[in-house]
Amino acid sequence: MIKLKKTTATSWNGNGFGSNAAEWVVVGNENIALRKLGFSWFAVDTSEYALINGRKVSKKIAKADSKKVLVKILSEKLGVAA
Repeated sequence: MIKLKKTTATSWNGNGFGSNAAEWVVVGNENIALRKLGFSWFAVDTSEYALINGRKVSKKIAKADSKKVLVKILSEKLGVAA
């Protein structure tokens, strides 16, 4: 199983603006970050970027509906035993 390290804590944005989920990185592969965008969780490679409509965007590795499922998918892609 892969291990995660929290890089950004959950933050409250104020009344009417909700909150931001914490961000995580994979221990040993700190270039792989787990982020919640909308209702989905994404694993992105922060060392590789693509230009889309003039914007610099991180390469997406995997997507899931929950962080638990994303960690499982990422473990399989990285070849780490669960």
